[in-house]
Amino acid sequence: MIYLNAKNLKNALLLKKKHPNFFPLCGSSDISLKLRNNSIDGIIDISHLSELNYIDKTKNTITIGASTTINSLLENSDINRYIPILADASKEFASHQVRNIASIGGNIANDSPVADLIAPLLVLDAKVNLLSSNTKRTIFLHELLIGFKSLDLNNEIIISLDIPIKKAQHYYRKVGARAKLNIAKLSLAMIRNKDGFFISGASLNPYVKRFSNLETLLNSGEFNDELIKIAIDKDISPSGSFRSTKEYRSAVLFNLVKDALGKFE
Repeated sequence: MIYLNAKNLKNALLLKKKHPNFFPLCGSSDISLKLRNNSIDGIIDISHLSELNYIDKTKNTITIGASTTINSLLENSDINRYIPILADASKEFASHQVRNIASIGGNIANDSPVADLIAPLLVLDAKVNLLSSNTKRTIFLHELLIGFKSLDLNNEIIISLDIPIKKAQHYYRKVGARAKLNIAKLSLAMIRNKDGFFISGASLNPYVKRFSNLETLLNSGEFNDELIKIAIDKDISPSGSFRSTKEYRSAVLFNLVKDALGKFE
């Protein structure tokens, strides 16, 4: 395994072009699993690049650099004031030590079904800014996530996220075996703003996605417990594992949805 230390963003893009199979390292808190499985040929370390470590607010948008750490999100007043669901999810993210190195870009790039930040970012309608040595594009986060551990990238690096600022009610809950340092059995992220309900959750599908059937049902205004259960059944396909069964996840998700609706009333 080869380790390459990018001098700056331009150098990182050149290294990625030269070594398309190398993995951009942006935090490293989960890289040990890839090393243990021998699933990567090399690493391009971008975690130290100042060009990727920032949080900027404009009138309608908050932009977050990809190497911004989870603790930086927690400590930022704009994140807490304008997108508190992201702050709530960050509080539940691993330990204080891990939050000091884990990054928002790394959490996305790792594309784990149990990723803590992807569900809140999906319901926030976040966009992802991607850069290669000769192209630049911006797409919605849900367009980037195309399958289990699979992203729509073409020798590109995630450089930042754009999150629109909208007044909204929010709900976030992560369920695990203990109060802290959890890998989620499941989580629920829900927002209701003037445009309706936006819903997602982790550890409920092969990759984190929006719950389109549940959103459509709740936005119709005509729903009951049975219809909610049917929509949930259509939206999730959790794998059974040692952490919990499919039946458990479905039942708990229903209870969380009901809890969120009660708090939104």
